[in-house]
Amino acid sequence: MERQTFERALHAWDLWYESIDQSRRLLGYNPKWPKDTCLTWIEQHYPKIRKQAEDELKRLELPPNLRDYWEECLYCDYRTVNGKTDYSRITSHLSEYKSLPQLPCDHGLVWHEGEDIHDPWLRVEIRIHKRFVTKELFSYAAKFAYETIQSHFWSENVENHPVCHWLKGGRPPIDDDTALDCVRLKDDERLTYKEIGVHHDWPLQRDSYGNLNQCSTARYYVKWGRELRKKYQQ
Repeated sequence: MERQTFERALHAWDLWYESIDQSRRLLGYNPKWPKDTCLTWIEQHYPKIRKQAEDELKRLELPPNLRDYWEECLYCDYRTVNGKTDYSRITSHLSEYKSLPQLPCDHGLVWHEGEDIHDPWLRVEIRIHKRFVTKELFSYAAKFAYETIQSHFWSENVENHPVCHWLKGGRPPIDDDTALDCVRLKDDERLTYKEIGVHHDWPLQRDSYGNLNQCSTARYYVKWGRELRKKYQQ
């Protein structure tokens, strides 16, 4: 599930727009005011806005991490003259930057009190709002939870156990020339793993912040290329 998909689902629900529209009338806000007037009003009334957002999300049984997005919808004049939603108009604090809702889930590595963070076992926690338990959302959360583990794995400079090479039915095929080229790009030309992955058109992975700047294939090839270099230098 993508955040854009969740955004469209929210706006397809009539109660979402009704919540925004009724709250504007209750608070005395008009999104058609000049931008400076809107910003001044928001600054002066923000405690009331925040409470209204929290109350509405609770009433609608929506997760509290939607508060920022609900507020952005309140501020922005995103309805067209024919009553349709122009998503491009929903921006962060009336800026030029598009605002998107947070998904109703989170994930991350967890250590209980007293546990050794260097223990070989890793615990990952996935939380999903109970009103949004869907296969699509769980798959999304699990995917990023795995990438969070990968980021920790790389930051700790942990190598896969040799047995992992056979988990998919045989040692992964790897081209020695490509491996040597990758280690040249990494150690001699100082390219990042992401840059090496892009160079070879390999898939990228997200880090713990959700940015596509990791490439496990490039790491594997660089590791093998270093072993080949040592072998040839002996």
